[in-house]
Amino acid sequence: MLKLCEPFLDASFSKRDKIDASYVLQKSRIDFSGLTAIHATSEEVAKWVDKENYARAEGFRQAQLQMEQEERRRLQSEQGDACSSGQNSAATSATSMNPLQAKYSFICECFFLTARVLNLGLLKALSDFKLVMQDFSRQREALTAMQAMRGSGAPPQLEQSIKEVEAIIEKLSQARHCYEAQVLKDVELLQQGLQYYRLMIVWLVSLVGGFQMPLPVDCPMVFASMPEHFIEDAMELLLFASRIPRALDGVILDEFMSFIVMFMGSPLHVKNPYLRAKMVEVLNAWMPQKSLYSPSLGSAMSSLFEGHQLALQYLVPNLLKLYVDIEFTGSHTQFYDKFNIRHNISELLEYLWAVPSHRNAWKMVAVKEEKGFYLRFLNLLINDSIFLLDESLKLIPELKEMELEMSNASEWETRPAQERQDRTRIFRQQESLVRTDMILANEDVKMLQYTSAEITGPFLLPELVERIASMLNYFLLQLVGPERRALKVKDPEKYEFRPKELLTQIVEIYVNLARGDKTDSFVKAISADGRSFREELFKEAGDVLWRIGSLPENVLKEFKALGIRAKEAAAEATDTEAMLGEIPDEFLDPIQYTLMRDPVILPSSKATMDRSTIQRHLLSDQTDPFNRSLLTPEMLIPNTELKAQIEAFLASRGLKL
Repeated sequence: MLKLCEPFLDASFSKRDKIDASYVLQKSRIDFSGLTAIHATSEEVAKWVDKENYARAEGFRQAQLQMEQEERRRLQSEQGDACSSGQNSAATSATSMNPLQAKYSFICECFFLTARVLNLGLLKALSDFKLVMQDFSRQREALTAMQAMRGSGAPPQLEQSIKEVEAIIEKLSQARHCYEAQVLKDVELLQQGLQYYRLMIVWLVSLVGGFQMPLPVDCPMVFASMPEHFIEDAMELLLFASRIPRALDGVILDEFMSFIVMFMGSPLHVKNPYLRAKMVEVLNAWMPQKSLYSPSLGSAMSSLFEGHQLALQYLVPNLLKLYVDIEFTGSHTQFYDKFNIRHNISELLEYLWAVPSHRNAWKMVAVKEEKGFYLRFLNLLINDSIFLLDESLKLIPELKEMELEMSNASEWETRPAQERQDRTRIFRQQESLVRTDMILANEDVKMLQYTSAEITGPFLLPELVERIASMLNYFLLQLVGPERRALKVKDPEKYEFRPKELLTQIVEIYVNLARGDKTDSFVKAISADGRSFREELFKEAGDVLWRIGSLPENVLKEFKALGIRAKEAAAEATDTEAMLGEIPDEFLDPIQYTLMRDPVILPSSKATMDRSTIQRHLLSDQTDPFNRSLLTPEMLIPNTELKAQIEAFLASRGLKL
């Protein structure tokens, strides 16, 4: 089929206008109706197609009437009125009996037939190959774990299990070599497929108005109705080819880059979040530092990322949008899926931060969307950092305990074989889990570190400042507090756990935010964290980093000074609390039980909360916490009367808001 497509796969795709989207909507040679569409549901497609069919039929009817009138006039001039009238009646009758049938060009049929053939053939083979490799890897890991259990006291069935796994690995190895011989060696086939999908991408983009941003707010139904696999197959082949030496040599990637930049951040046009995540996976594979096989390809990729006009303007904003969107995917595995997807996004963002033009685009988004999706992005980034680091640091002491158990050979060998097998299995599982979580956490903390060096405003907003301060305090306590000895394991690098590097980054974040803190909101937030704030930890951490020389002396001085300022702020807060005395209940936030500074009314439940508290809640969940109805920051109503009462209460005690 690709050979048949070659004549219209020229560089400019001059025959593109021969491709008619209605071929997919009509049950022609192939029925596409059962396939998942890019954005529309099957009901929406059916309803729209009915309208399209009506419009086509009506257009045909009008054209037919016009032709009949012309024919009538012609016949009237040649013959008598009676003969003309009879013939026209027969023509009209014949037209009403024959259904409307569209005729499509060979190019159109060939284009869509090839899409299905590739989906059912080449792309299915690549999917099967991927599954074989995943199974092969799992079986190898299982074999390694079994072989480690050999020795005195091993279960009697162990050797038999090892032989069975070795037999499975042998079969998978044979299948692997078959796929490699068939697919990996045929670079020409991959490149022909990519040229075809380049046309597919260009044609799909033409359905939404061409390569321009922003996209139309209302997704054109003709685009929304196309099969989702048109995009998915293009991304899968790109991803596969990106990992094969020479497969991308000479392939034009500009249109692919434009397509990805345009659609990965737009749920209004591509509904499936996993498909948009697949686009990020492609970009991740294109990063110049990952082009290991060809220096020339690495250079080409650098030019693609750093010179592509749409990418320079929209790549970073759309990556940040997808980072937020992927929080909810509709899948039962969404909680775990999001971490791997965000890891790919984080790697890309780190690379783009080092490119001045992309960094400038990032800063512009941070200013423009400071209280919009950028604030939600930071909130999710902080949430992920807390969860991943906390999970890892809780498991490391357990790993340390199991390491000690297994290192005591004489005691270990006396345990029952089944117990040793179970403990070893748990140890391997937790090792893998800690390593994965630490890889993801390291990337998140690193992003907080380098972005806070130049973008501090959003971190210091009332709805976020307490969150970031408590996170930093908690991990400072874990790394230099009394319990830090529990984190010392035999080989921390094996788990991607680098405590000195992690502590350095956390201290840098503290200092970065303190430098941008013009109103002491960050200092007050640090001191208000009764769970983790300890002034002495600032001195201890500074001394540790001074000994290892990981930060300049002036940064360490600023950090220690921050601890002193936070201690002073804590003392001031204690004095203020004493002056306030007993606060009337109606002045307290119903969730935090703290004095409200900016009370607002929730329109649905009519409850009153402090603005910073409810806005912090809305960053993760845009519902009223009292009745779960929809709630956005714009819907909040200032409670000016209550605010005046609070101000009067404070004034009576010699204080101000």
